Amino acid sequence: MSFLHLLWTITVPIVVVCAAGAIVARYQDVETRSLSTVALYLLAPALILSALPTANLRGDHVVQIVAFTAAMTAFCWLAAWMAGRLFRLDHPTSRALMLTTIFSNSNNYGLPVLLLAFGTQGFALGTLYVILQILLVNTLGVSIAASGRAEGSGFKALYRSPLLYASALGLALSLVHHALPGGLGTAAKLLGDAYAAVVLLILGVQLGRTRWSAALQRDVWLGVALRVVIVPIAAKGLLMALGIRGLLASVLFVEASMPAAVNTVALASRFGMAEEWTSMVVAVTTALSFVYLPVVIALSH
Repeated sequence: MSFLHLLWTITVPIVVVCAAGAIVARYQDVETRSLSTVALYLLAPALILSALPTANLRGDHVVQIVAFTAAMTAFCWLAAWMAGRLFRLDHPTSRALMLTTIFSNSNNYGLPVLLLAFGTQGFALGTLYVILQILLVNTLGVSIAASGRAEGSGFKALYRSPLLYASALGLALSLVHHALPGGLGTAAKLLGDAYAAVVLLILGVQLGRTRWSAALQRDVWLGVALRVVIVPIAAKGLLMALGIRGLLASVLFVEASMPAAVNTVALASRFGMAEEWTSMVVAVTTALSFVYLPVVIALSH
């Protein structure tokens, strides 16, 4: 029953929104690059400014989550780089491989799963991890995606992005335990709440234009294998190495083992970087998650 409930309350909404984007793209010419710009440079900063100041950060959990996130990010980056060199991927695809390996769908997919599997306490711990992922995907992720273009301008694009400054302001407000005042906070939440829906619509539009025969390509399954097999194994090992146990270990293992983040599709679309390949890896890992996710939850205990 819990598995069916998971499908109904989490999977079905994601599939419906993605399908809506795919249907619209079938009959209308939807320009995803503009949507991606709005999502990455307006909705994402608003989400950061809304989430960070209201997060209840505990010192010991923060240290452990930061250590785990840093170690996992470094491992995933190195694993993707080595795989790209070993399989001789072109530059845009190797950068896209870094994105889909480093970033899991921990927010709009992971958090509801945590609430169902571990209750409100697990959900609260998951928000700390998600905050770091939001910061990383909108800083490191933007840098990697921008450098995937021929002219390679990763850090220049990062410094020009409002995401970096929204992150700094959000952290500052969090440290002083002060949310955005009045209407500004309401506006930030209103914009931030739209982020997941817009990103899922972009994914749906991309999937509607995708040649599904591309799923047979070796390079796609390289990305799938890294995210679905290698990353969970590495996450389990790192949790043991760092001495993280209990509920926090379960939460971090599930979050790290989620399918590839839909945010990577927005990044690939915004910077014109292996869009079809990225969409395919996200689609395949998401479809497989309907089968492997209950196993991950069982192994997390």
